[in-house]
Amino acid sequence: MCYVKQFLEKHNLSADSTSEQLSKHTPELDALIPNWMARRCVKVALTNGTNNRCSFSKEKIEALLPDKRKGKLTIEERAEYCAKASDFVDIIINHWALGPKSNDENEIVVGILHQSTFRVKLAEGVVDPTIIEAFAKNQKLIQESNKIQKKRTKK
Repeated sequence: MCYVKQFLEKHNLSADSTSEQLSKHTPELDALIPNWMARRCVKVALTNGTNNRCSFSKEKIEALLPDKRKGKLTIEERAEYCAKASDFVDIIINHWALGPKSNDENEIVVGILHQSTFRVKLAEGVVDPTIIEAFAKNQKLIQESNKIQKKRTKK
């Protein structure tokens, strides 16, 4: 965490700095942090304080290191990006990112719903239907989701 201390000293930042002052340095600090684990370590270090500096409040940590998860794209934004990029790899990546995260029935149904919406939005974005069919459709999971929903409606 020495680079955090150096960064704070270099820019004369402390827990007493305003949120506006801290947020000015967000892009530079963000470039120094390689992954989510390092990001978490920095947040913990700022919470606990760094040597002579007192600990940062949650608001000030958020100003310096905003939560990246809040920047997730919507299904529509993903489809729009893929339509503009015209890259089947992006379509595959986003298709799987929207899919079920486990074998839980609710996850399967919700994941397939998200993937279905993604396919519809891709079609609206004028993506070739053969690409959508080949790279953004998982027939096995769709059938599994249909079975789950059919079973639920019979109850």
